[in-house]
Amino acid sequence: MKNPHDGDFKDLAEDHPELLLRLLGILQPGTKTQISHILRELRLEPLVIDHAYVIESETGTYVAHLEAVTKWNLKQTASMALYQFLLKRQEKLPVVSHVILMAEKYAPKVLPSRLLYEEEDGLRIEAPYAVIRLWEIDPGMAFVPGYEPLLAWVPLLKGGFAEFERATEAIVRLGESPEHKTDELRIRLASLASLRYDKNAIKAFLEKLEKKMMISREAFKVSWIYEDGLEEGRAIGKAEGKAEAKLEAIRIALSTRFPSLDFALELDQIRSIATLDEVFASILVAQSPEEVRTIISTAAKSQGSAGLQ
Repeated sequence: MKNPHDGDFKDLAEDHPELLLRLLGILQPGTKTQISHILRELRLEPLVIDHAYVIESETGTYVAHLEAVTKWNLKQTASMALYQFLLKRQEKLPVVSHVILMAEKYAPKVLPSRLLYEEEDGLRIEAPYAVIRLWEIDPGMAFVPGYEPLLAWVPLLKGGFAEFERATEAIVRLGESPEHKTDELRIRLASLASLRYDKNAIKAFLEKLEKKMMISREAFKVSWIYEDGLEEGRAIGKAEGKAEAKLEAIRIALSTRFPSLDFALELDQIRSIATLDEVFASILVAQSPEEVRTIISTAAKSQGSAGLQ
């Protein structure tokens, strides 16, 4: 399954390349630069390459090649050596390849000294590369006016929950202005935070996050809590497994938003995947315990002979 965080990085790299390059320290403050994205010029559709830019600055011109990695993948990173070679041949410029490690808990303790691409016929390409660890980057830049798209990345940068909360509040203030649309920013914040914080930590923060941001079902679905449950269900490969995974997500949402309520018996009666989706979505926007009670009771009574769907 394609990693959902790949899309988060892709959107930032394509929509705001200069902000990304400055955040990563590839572009230094105060430098005048001209950036052009050259990915499509390679025409390597069968291969997977993240982003490559020709950067023209006062100090010279070169190609910055970026590959974002959630979990280290030897095949993915090895291919970077091939891309570096092709980029160098095509652009006739120096190429610097950067592996961007997104989450410390998934980062390998030992990294190879060079990228190595090999094929069965003996083709072998070695290439140097640089490593950028997001959790070592100061988040201050995200709070500078004009750099708002970086706010969603704050949970992965240096710091902790204090910075996470500050980014949340900044997005809320941004959303109060009619000219700013923050729905995607909110969803991305929830999604990326899940790469760093485990279930128990993010569960404790979720209620505050929901109240401040009115987090949508989509934001919750891409969070680590929900995705982890769904992956468990997929691994089992049965409708029953998926139902149990979604029940667990509902229990987490209930314990966070309405901790005094106990619907264990009624919830266990609901086995329809479609009904569980409806219950989950309704709970996230429910305003009172009474409303939640009605939602779950109605869903449990509606089961009848519907069975798993």
